[in-house]
Amino acid sequence: MPVNVTMTVYDSAQRPPPFVDEFVQLLRYRDLILLMAGNILKNRYKRSLLGVFWMLLNPLLQTIVLAVAFGAMFKSALPDYPVYLLSGLLAWSFITQTTQYAMAVMAGGGGLLKRIYIPRATYVIAVVGNGLVNFLVSILPLAAIVLVFDHPVQASWLFLPVSIVILTIFTLGFALLLSTASVFFTDSIDIYQILVQAFFFLTPIMYPPSALSAELSQLMTLNPFFGLIELFRIPIYANAVPDAGLIASAAALALGTLLAGWTVFTNRADQLAYRL
Repeated sequence: MPVNVTMTVYDSAQRPPPFVDEFVQLLRYRDLILLMAGNILKNRYKRSLLGVFWMLLNPLLQTIVLAVAFGAMFKSALPDYPVYLLSGLLAWSFITQTTQYAMAVMAGGGGLLKRIYIPRATYVIAVVGNGLVNFLVSILPLAAIVLVFDHPVQASWLFLPVSIVILTIFTLGFALLLSTASVFFTDSIDIYQILVQAFFFLTPIMYPPSALSAELSQLMTLNPFFGLIELFRIPIYANAVPDAGLIASAAALALGTLLAGWTVFTNRADQLAYRL
């Protein structure tokens, strides 16, 4: 008796565009993303005596050191200087530490990518998710410093979820761009670390924008980090909702960066495993 066998022929021409296909695959592997984010968090602190408590201690210790070093210099211009400092430092650290870690994880993930199939963006999204957890936990030390210095807490804090969403969108897009660069151009990791150190001093994190000259103040509008940091700091330190222009420009920057990062990363996704 003849047996009818139906064969499915794969036609690569019918494959969705890379930026669509990668998104569909990520939805299928969403449980793996959560698992990897948890593993990154555990591995990051498993050899540490204090473990995850470093998420609370690290921003506090950084603030103490920088406040002692620079507090007297800016005390008159910036009352409650530790609040100003830490609110800017948290946003800065979330962006830069997360993107640096994403580059390192992506560049070192070739073994797994060559052995099994997983969506290439899984690494980056898991790292950004882990960074977001660190960021949210670090708000607790910030709240403690606000209470210690009796800094006013007003309804403007309710805007913080919007700030955090915009920061996360930007960080994800930036991490996708930098992770792609780290695979195809390994020196980009060292170059980025140098740029991070330079922009830390070029961005008003430790000092007020008024400390800059008129020429540098105009150039600050070209600094993408400045607006994003202010978007998070203004509701906390200035007890105000950022103006509509700042919100719109930060949101446009975040969405544009995500679109660029996703497009570049997904177009190169199939080549990543072979370049690692």
